[in-house]
Amino acid sequence: MPRREDLETILVLGSGPIKIGQAAEFDFSGSQAVQALREDGYKVILVNSNPATIQNDPEMADKVYIEPLLPDTIKRIIEIERPDALLAGMGGQTALNIASDLAHAGVLDELGVELIGSDLDAIDKAEDRDLFNKVCLEIDLPISNAIACNSMDDVLSAADEIGSWPILIRPAFTLGGLGGGIAWNTGELVEIAILGLRNSRIG
Repeated sequence: MPRREDLETILVLGSGPIKIGQAAEFDFSGSQAVQALREDGYKVILVNSNPATIQNDPEMADKVYIEPLLPDTIKRIIEIERPDALLAGMGGQTALNIASDLAHAGVLDELGVELIGSDLDAIDKAEDRDLFNKVCLEIDLPISNAIACNSMDDVLSAADEIGSWPILIRPAFTLGGLGGGIAWNTGELVEIAILGLRNSRIG
């Protein structure tokens, strides 16, 4: 891919704290992204709330912010640094959520920041189950029977409509699978769906 000559400064979002048992691949991918961008001559601003990650080493990026990964915080940093672009795809679900929130709120357009890597359309289509199904159907890709649910009543009604086990529960807007699972009976369905509804960004 040719170098973008219209970009000078890129803000990279990290993934935040790494919990025990959680893979650290976003620290690695973020670190590699920062190094690659700097080797290409871009100024890189990194934001990550976890001071223990490799990417937060002062020598990695041109400027490092160890700040909470929240839309308001990122907006303020963008106002200070005025980057040309925002790269969120190296920060996992946390970074994608922030980028999506800022884009949908019009903040990125207002401040003249381009969302690169995964643009808003790609994020929406990957995270929104209905939009993803439509994309699959448009290219004649077979999909499983799926019913969108916004409450536990919806979940139980959907299980009755599907009428067979097992049932796969996939929360919307959680690409990493948080709150999802496979249920083999109503008890498991309720247990998993409680987490799914809690972690989904719907409603």
